[in-house]
Amino acid sequence: MSSTVFAEYNYDNFPEVKVIFHGTIQKDGDFTLFTDQWLQLYQDKRGFTFLFDMKDINLVHPQYCYKMASFISELKKQPIQYLTYSKIININSFMRYLLYIIFKFQSPVAPVEICSRDGSVSRVDP
Repeated sequence: MSSTVFAEYNYDNFPEVKVIFHGTIQKDGDFTLFTDQWLQLYQDKRGFTFLFDMKDINLVHPQYCYKMASFISELKKQPIQYLTYSKIININSFMRYLLYIIFKFQSPVAPVEICSRDGSVSRVDP
């Protein structure tokens, strides 16, 4: 049994928060831990940006697209959006497709830049 955390938050360069993904979501608790740490940033009431590094992510079950879209929808209900920008790097084609699904259901709370492994870059705005 692996003790690797799915999403490792690094605050060393705050207000940039780097989130490094490892492996895949093993159980719903992995996803909850990921979103709870995100919500903690809102509770701190300070502006921040995300740098999501997906170099070491494995396949993620598509059910988490719905959960992520629902989470974003709930975030949008916050009176202040402390997240100002996100950059997602090292995206493979499958994860790009999952992001497409998420943002098709729910636009992001802040601009997102998506940088694929093949060198392509796209942007999704709220």
